[in-house]
Order: sequence, then structure tokens, then C-alpha cells
Amino acid sequence: METNAVEKDAKRIHEVTGRPMAECEEQAKQIAECVREMCDSVVEFFYLKKDGTTRQAFGTLQHEVVIAHVTSQPSKEPNPDLVTYFDTEAQAWRSFKKVNFKSYVA
Repeated sequence: METNAVEKDAKRIHEVTGRPMAECEEQAKQIAECVREMCDSVVEFFYLKKDGTTRQAFGTLQHEVVIAHVTSQPSKEPNPDLVTYFDTEAQAWRSFKKVNFKSYVA
């Protein structure tokens, strides 16, 4: 994710949560790092679910893993407020709102 995308994510997180911009920038950087790492390996990360509980996830975006699970081109534009990943435990696609991201294990 490029710097401009991190800035956009930070602004959006700030708009939604009202938290200080510095916190939102740090969260956006963490999300970008997590996504970058998912491109190379399986990453453990945490986010808040809709019901308010914390979800521990193991996800990846590694080409050799996800290619077998891509059946067609997406029918719509990706939602910039979401992170979509392949859940290696459930063997299924999942997503979460960027504002709900908590942390990842580097």
C-alpha cells in the first residue's frame, strides 16, 4: 500500500472513529504492513467483529495459496473501507472493516 493510500485510510478511520489523527495514522500503517506481510506469508492478526468480540485470524494473500480459490473476476469495485483476505483456517475468503483492526503478529 502506498503512502497516499495510508493517508486516505487514516483520514477515513479518523472520520469514522473521531480518534486523534496520530492514532489513526498508526493504525493505517499497521494495516498496510499486515497486508504487505500477507502477500508473502500467513499472518496472525486481530480485529473487532460486528458483535464487539475480538477475532483472531490467520490470513494470507499469497498468490500460490489464493489462486486456487479465485473462481472469477470480482463483479464490483473493492470496498476501500475493507481488508479482504483468505482465512487459512476456514479455507474461505473473509473481510473486516479497517476501523476495526487491532493488531497483527509480525
